[in-house]
Parts: sequence; C-alpha cells; structure tokens
Amino acid sequence: MDISKLERTLLQQVQANPEAEVGLIVRVAGDLELRAGELSRQGLTVSRRLRLVGALALRATGRQALALTDRPWVLRIEPDREVRAL
Repeated sequence: MDISKLERTLLQQVQANPEAEVGLIVRVAGDLELRAGELSRQGLTVSRRLRLVGALALRATGRQALALTDRPWVLRIEPDREVRAL
C-alpha cells in the first residue's frame, strides 16, 4: 500500500472510518475509459471522467480507497470537494 498517494486529511478520514463511503477524485495514468471500466468492474461507482486533469470522480468506501493505492496507474487520490469560482 502506497499511502503517499492519498491526500493527508483523506488518509486520516479513511483510516478512522474504513466502511464509510467517500467521494474521491482519482488521478490516473493511461486511458480514462479503460481505468473507469476496471474500477466499475471492482464495484466502484464512477460518476465523472475529468479529462483535462486525467482523473475520475467516484464513490468508494475508505477500505476501497486504501486498496486503490496498490494500483500502479493510480497517481493521486483526493477528496471530491465542491469547487467555486472566485
């Protein structure tokens, strides 16, 4: 497990409550469609493909988020937060 892929506050959150579902932004290497398909087959709900940043928005339990760190094509995992214009 490469926990350095998880944003620090997200790591604390998923370790504290591994069964709780969280929204994630997962930055990936490679084809987004291929990666989304792999994650969907694993039971994760992919809600958006963020092509400009090479990432997928999805829902997962804390335990599933931790397991994602083992995948070599997962570059970074961050919480899915609301974004507002300045």
